[in-house]
Amino acid sequence: MNFITVYNSNQSFQIAIVKNLFDNENINYRIPDEFLDSAAGIGGLGITGMRVQVIEEDGYFGGTRLLISVK
Repeated sequence: MNFITVYNSNQSFQIAIVKNLFDNENINYRIPDEFLDSAAGIGGLGITGMRVQVIEEDGYFGGTRLLISVK
C-alpha cells in the first residue's frame, strides 16, 4: 500500500483532532512519527512534527472529497 501525507504538525492536539475526524469518517490512516512525539525526540532528530498519512488508493484524492481544510 502506498501512503500519502495529508497533514503535518508539531502540535499533538491538532493531530488528535485529525485522528478523531478520520475515526468518525472511517478513514484508514497512520501516523508514523507518533512514537517520537516528545520534545527530545522531535528536536533531537530534526523532525518538524508528526505526519498523518492515508492510503493513496482510498479514492479521497480524486478531487471529490476534501479531507482537511486549514486556515
